[in-house]
Amino acid sequence: MEFLADFRPTSIAPIPTTTISVDPPGGTHTHHHGGGGGGHLPLPTETFPTPDLHYIHSTHTGQTALWVIFALFTIGLIPVLFLTVRTEKRNRYFHGISALVLTIAMISYLAMSTGLGISYIPIHHHGVKGSLHHFARQLYWARYVDWLFTTPLLLLSLASLAGLSPASTLAVILSDVFMIITGLFSAVTPSRWASGERAAWGWFGISTFAFLLIWGILFINGLQAANKRPRSTKGLFTLLAAMTFILWCAYPIVFGLSEGANKISVDAEIIAYGVLDVAAKLGFTYLLLFLHTHEETGPWTLPDWWVESPEGHGPDGRGIYGSLGSRGDRD
Repeated sequence: MEFLADFRPTSIAPIPTTTISVDPPGGTHTHHHGGGGGGHLPLPTETFPTPDLHYIHSTHTGQTALWVIFALFTIGLIPVLFLTVRTEKRNRYFHGISALVLTIAMISYLAMSTGLGISYIPIHHHGVKGSLHHFARQLYWARYVDWLFTTPLLLLSLASLAGLSPASTLAVILSDVFMIITGLFSAVTPSRWASGERAAWGWFGISTFAFLLIWGILFINGLQAANKRPRSTKGLFTLLAAMTFILWCAYPIVFGLSEGANKISVDAEIIAYGVLDVAAKLGFTYLLLFLHTHEETGPWTLPDWWVESPEGHGPDGRGIYGSLGSRGDRD
């Protein structure tokens, strides 16, 4: 009631003919208005303070890590290309897939290093001043584009090594694509409010279900198929599948601590994902290419018509691939 002390009429006439204004605490100038009317209080010019927007992004440490990982994939790709050239054409199946995986990873990290494939996503803030401070976290969505192509190729190598049926192989690859896309949906969902958080974690749960489906097929059907392969091939499949499964289990953990709950910095996120990518792709590639006996025949051995140039001339004058044309046509 302190401001009542400042409440005073602007005229002493028996019947006031001017309006009455009230000076709020601190005092204001008294204004006179002609005509009748009642007293009024001045409206506040700013009811609520404007919230501050904070950007959580990488620093020099994270940028340096991106360039280092790009260099590792570049250096790792060169021997793979050299091995591909020296290997017999029909045994280049795994070499070609591995070279493609490393090339895509290299381009992805080059893009992120040069500032491409980046967005800012609003995230939650549960502090006492959460309404006054809004946060947006840097998201490297280029890595999801990388995973959308490289992880199916890695799974294709595993399925081919085990001799998995085409139907099961297709189920694994489609489940993997579904997992990456729903994981991306989880990452790009704005989670400033509770409804956004629930949606983000809901997409994460769907992605995790697809993850379990992938490895259920590989560990059940894959091992059954690998039992029909030579003992060394079965052992290599078991080693690579176990290693890949363990590494892939770490990705959801990093996601939960970074894009999910914002518990670690963007720099720590870059380094964690980078270490996992190098181990899951470079490590997988070199174990596969150096431990696999390429002289063995199996579902990974390419047919001659796939790797050889057309030879001979058919009756209609068009070229014929060696294994597709009959000997009489070539003679």
